[in-house]
Amino acid sequence: MSRAIKHSEALMPEIESSFVEKLTSLWPVIAPLALAVVLILARLYAGPRGFLYEGALTVLALICYMSAAVIFVTNLFAKERVLSRLGMITLAAGLCFNLAGWMIRWIEAAEAEAWRGGINGVWRYFPLDNLYPLTLGFCFGAAITTMVIIRKPRYEFVGALSMPIVTVIMTLAILLGNAINTLPPILDSYWRPIHVSIATIGYGVCLVSFGLAFAYLLKDGVRSEAMAIGAALFGLLIYGTVGRFGVPFHAEYGVSLFFGKTSLPVRSTLPGVGELMALTLAVIVAATALFAVDWIKQDEKAKRWAWRAFRVAVVLQAAVVGLLFYQVKNVANPALGVPERELAGFGQWLAKQTQSMAMPGSESEMARHWIADNAASLTLSLKSNPVEVGGLIGLFVALLLVALFAWKRDDVMSAMPSLSSIDALLYKSVSVAFPLLTLLLITGAVWANESWGRYWGWDPKEVGALVAWMAYAGFLHTRVSHGWRGRRSAYFAMLGFALVIFTWLGVSYLLPGLHSYA
Repeated sequence: MSRAIKHSEALMPEIESSFVEKLTSLWPVIAPLALAVVLILARLYAGPRGFLYEGALTVLALICYMSAAVIFVTNLFAKERVLSRLGMITLAAGLCFNLAGWMIRWIEAAEAEAWRGGINGVWRYFPLDNLYPLTLGFCFGAAITTMVIIRKPRYEFVGALSMPIVTVIMTLAILLGNAINTLPPILDSYWRPIHVSIATIGYGVCLVSFGLAFAYLLKDGVRSEAMAIGAALFGLLIYGTVGRFGVPFHAEYGVSLFFGKTSLPVRSTLPGVGELMALTLAVIVAATALFAVDWIKQDEKAKRWAWRAFRVAVVLQAAVVGLLFYQVKNVANPALGVPERELAGFGQWLAKQTQSMAMPGSESEMARHWIADNAASLTLSLKSNPVEVGGLIGLFVALLLVALFAWKRDDVMSAMPSLSSIDALLYKSVSVAFPLLTLLLITGAVWANESWGRYWGWDPKEVGALVAWMAYAGFLHTRVSHGWRGRRSAYFAMLGFALVIFTWLGVSYLLPGLHSYA
């Protein structure tokens, strides 16, 4: 017995040391969360003073996430410990500001209604009333998942793959606008914060799994040209959908006019932006064609010219984003930029809003007169078409990263651990995401039954969530039952995240349904 006690005592320092080491390794996660709680409590008890506003904290979070993304990508090539620590610090600061701003929105929403009680009390103000706070939660879920993983030095490469995407999504959140909405009473349920909070964290984990899948393919030797073709096809998708009157056909791009705080269903053309977009699209198409020639014929000359065209596309896309921002801020009289083909549709909308009977064929004239009479009150804003602007920024980031990784591929691959390590980490991330998506479906069904009297109604958002869940279920099933590993699993993870993005963003804007409030 005494020997057993002595043996146990001898092991205690080792156990304590292991516990201390684990606790210490969690400080990069615990510290920003604790500081965020301090900021939230300070805002709650001190009131709206100083910089403790949700909007200011969200912008600070974006700056920190952007800085972290640049630092982590740079460190793939430089491999400096000081950059690694700086990246962790900036990511931790972004986490703190992201969470604090997100939760302070809770306080601001409650103060806007003087803390009026509802059927579920304070939960009615939980900051998930529209797509903006949902996106803040999405970014927080991805950032905290990244922080948990990169605590181990060998996994720091994950920050270089996830944080650029988080930066694009946070930018989109700011473009969406932070107006506080009052939800219909039918949705006033404590199941809302439970259901949507699970969605934000689950989507964040899915984002990181996408980055790991991309890392696996890169490490496994997937040709850089294949990644370039993927990015180019993404560019074709973006340019094929932005602008209601078609960049490819008219070489024009415009943003919706604002009348006061209302976005109108009529666009004003931005000088030079459409032409530059058309040129960028042409270069992307040329690069794609040259990559295809190289893929089929193994033509080195075609490959060289394809990469030259691809790099030109990166520069042109940066110019598109820059010119777009510049013109939105500097167009003096946006009413003059409304093209004729926009007037008929806008006139019909005006007639419906004013409940007036417009003579057939007179809609364009009605719209023309209304625009002339209200020209001084019409403005432009990037918030009028946030998803399109976010897509254009996302395209630039995708093109830039692919160009960088292809240029310094050996350095990037040397910064990553073995294929088996990446594959194991990908499996773990999906193993976390899948139960969260399962809970998302279950809690959503319970909430739907409480609000609408049925568990499932084939609403577009419900169907999208189910299809995304099935993709991740397929990942786990094929891995556990059929032993799938490597590339096939990586492709499954990438497909799952694409479906998550469509459920999060595409359904909310493209398909009408009961979730249109999001």
